Amino acid sequence: MENRENPLLGRKVFFLNPPLSIENYVIDSLKNEEYEVYKITELTYAKPLLRHFENAICFIFIDDVLTIDGWYNFIKSFERDESLKSIFLGILSVKTKPKEQERFLMNLKLPGGFVMLDKKIEETKKQLEGILRINGAKGVRKCIRLDLKERNDVNGYLTIGDQLFSFRLIDMSIMGFAAVLPLRLSKYIKKDTFIHNVSITMGRFSFVSAITVYAVKENNGKLLLIALFVDGTSRDIIKKIHNFVFNSLDNNIKDLIDNLPPDYTDYNSRLVEKAEEALENNDEVVELEEVDAASEEKTDEKESATEGKKTETE
Repeated sequence: MENRENPLLGRKVFFLNPPLSIENYVIDSLKNEEYEVYKITELTYAKPLLRHFENAICFIFIDDVLTIDGWYNFIKSFERDESLKSIFLGILSVKTKPKEQERFLMNLKLPGGFVMLDKKIEETKKQLEGILRINGAKGVRKCIRLDLKERNDVNGYLTIGDQLFSFRLIDMSIMGFAAVLPLRLSKYIKKDTFIHNVSITMGRFSFVSAITVYAVKENNGKLLLIALFVDGTSRDIIKKIHNFVFNSLDNNIKDLIDNLPPDYTDYNSRLVEKAEEALENNDEVVELEEVDAASEEKTDEKESATEGKKTETE
């Protein structure tokens, strides 16, 4: 079911088949402003991937890979797929003519609009960011948090008195982290406590920073800590945390794609248009690639029935 309300925790943003200007400037620029942005370079994995992310936004560059009619068929197919109806689609183009733009805007659901890339890249980025803002891409989030519950390469260390304690991080962002500590530290760690020299290891990268305890509570025999990095944390550290978060998210998407079945539908084919017409006229579920096969089966059935009648008559 379509959901036109902006989700509380925002939306993932995808760029399908992005041109170099979008890939080299806009995507990184949006990431720097803490939008959760990804690129999809292969059309065959676009729909299989998007099915996993309800309410995502996807901007599609339509100037190559498919014909203009092929892209129309591809976008129209989202409206017929219950698992894709919630995806907010937008179009990017350099060369689409006004008549074709009107065709797309009048006949397709495009909450992401039709953005012509005929202006300065800074203006394009500003226009896209406006669309993301209207559609609640950030939600209430100020920054993107990386879930670390399934990872064992991100750990923390702090010293209390003459003892060194290790702890496990469960999520992280450029603003701070959540972690699980031994319960016996509860007498030392209270809300608003300022802690010097907390060491964090993220894969091959380590840093030391001061933190402020934002919240702390007991949970299942452990101490759950929510900490914020202090204002004086260096830009270099913040940048490395940012890169680690977004590189990890990109790798998560790549791992997911590696385990998805590709979509080999020929959207340039007239068969796709026939399938859409059948759906509109009969409200039947039609597999796009089986339109002709279905027709052939019906023809074979008629021929068999005719031969049967002849045999009975004889």
